[in-house]
Amino acid sequence: MTHYDDPSSVQGLLEYAFKQLSPKNIPKLHISSRTDQGVHAFKSSAHIDLDLPYSCHPNNIVFKVNSFLSSCQLPIKLVGAQLVSNEFNARACVKWRKYLYRLAVIKADYKDLFNERFVFPIPITEDNRCYFIHNPEFDPERVKNVLPLFIGTKDFRTFMGSPKLNPDMNTLRTWNSIELIPSQSFYPTEFDKYYSYWDIHVNARSFLYKQIRRTVGVLIKVAQNSLTYNDVKYMFDNPSGNSWNPKASTAPSHGLYLYDMGYDEEDLAVPIDKLEEPIQIEKQVKDSIELKKEIIRNRIEKRRASLLDRTSKSLEKIKNHELLRSVEK
Repeated sequence: MTHYDDPSSVQGLLEYAFKQLSPKNIPKLHISSRTDQGVHAFKSSAHIDLDLPYSCHPNNIVFKVNSFLSSCQLPIKLVGAQLVSNEFNARACVKWRKYLYRLAVIKADYKDLFNERFVFPIPITEDNRCYFIHNPEFDPERVKNVLPLFIGTKDFRTFMGSPKLNPDMNTLRTWNSIELIPSQSFYPTEFDKYYSYWDIHVNARSFLYKQIRRTVGVLIKVAQNSLTYNDVKYMFDNPSGNSWNPKASTAPSHGLYLYDMGYDEEDLAVPIDKLEEPIQIEKQVKDSIELKKEIIRNRIEKRRASLLDRTSKSLEKIKNHELLRSVEK
């Protein structure tokens, strides 16, 4: 890796993967949505300028990049790629983004579980993937009663975390929808009987720093009857960092997921007259098949070499053991 590479981030790992295509330029990935540390992403989008010394279909690029990521055992996968115009910007052209926040609330029947076991049974499949609340008081109807306050164009300054760069930024945002719906664990386990799972879905074009997580923190306190409808309304009527209710706290990042985003078809279209050369699809499909064959052949050779090595070591151990037994006799 060069000093430009950042293996600690998804962006850096993808840029390094694109370098394996031997482009003439240094690949720079422009991601559509940036999230706080610890936030997950089911889906994201980005644009990148690639100046390749050869013709390559977008599907072939996806295959080559994914093959490299898989060989490095990285949990990152490209799901598609397409040509776009030079004016396209993955971040600026987004029309909407969807976020998901996952909650698991312990049921009232098991509220004394901690006193019995001194630990709450959290499924390992949900570790750092869901916010577990061990207070059984959670009234979804109270939450649904305040959700209309968040919909529409509002000043969300009260719900914004302390900005790092621009404290005077515009805090007006338009939320298209927000809803609370019953849910379930990602992977069913015996521990699911202890919890009620809830999903909070939010749809808007853009968000402020920690806006969703602070909103979830407020909704949790509403569900627990620590905050009222008027308390939440006050935070909207008096948009200020000083209007934040100290009874609420920012929800942890590991329960939040970037879920989806959308673009207008016009922004994704590429004028045919701007394409420098036609893409030879048949040739690229053939190249892709040959690449797959080569990868499979390499894997078979590696596995054969590994098997021979293990067999050789096992035989050596057996010989040494027999030799030791003969000496003992």
